[in-house]
Amino acid sequence: MKPIRSNELDFFKELISSKFNDKQQSLDTEIHLDAEKLADKKKPLFSKECGVDKELKLLEQADKKYKDFVLSKDQAERVLFDKVRDIANILADKLGRLNKNRDWNEDFSEFNTKEDGVDYFNKRLNNACYTEAKRHVRKGHKLFNVLKDKRDNCKLIVHTGSDIQTTVQTLQAEMGSADIRLSIPEKLLQIAVK
Repeated sequence: MKPIRSNELDFFKELISSKFNDKQQSLDTEIHLDAEKLADKKKPLFSKECGVDKELKLLEQADKKYKDFVLSKDQAERVLFDKVRDIANILADKLGRLNKNRDWNEDFSEFNTKEDGVDYFNKRLNNACYTEAKRHVRKGHKLFNVLKDKRDNCKLIVHTGSDIQTTVQTLQAEMGSADIRLSIPEKLLQIAVK
């Protein structure tokens, strides 16, 4: 009897491995196909067999309610967002026209629907209200309205060419009528007389 040489031994090992691997692969494919068929048959009742069919139904109902809520919430949010944007646009246009007519110097066009609220318009309207109130008070303020004339009169008095004492006395009288005190030391006036 002749012993197997090492190269023959290696050959047979590889041959055996190859043949068994082929057969194993063929069996795995057959098992996979049979498992697919069996799984397809068992799928409809498998959750009941596992005792989770009631929970799956409850989850399905809860999930549907949640998704319906999210959808309706998104729609409601979109409707409310559009309404805020549309009203703000109407308000901004109207106040923009008033801004030009009344010369408020306020900007009503930068309203951001997501970030700004009614305070955006209230703040600018408060500023406009103050502007109009200030104009009204100025218009009715007697001294404010004659102040420019009194200032011009004082400039004219200085440029008349009169002597210093007459100029200072006239200036003091004119400025005094505007509640402005002009105090010049007497020594300065006496030096100018000499």
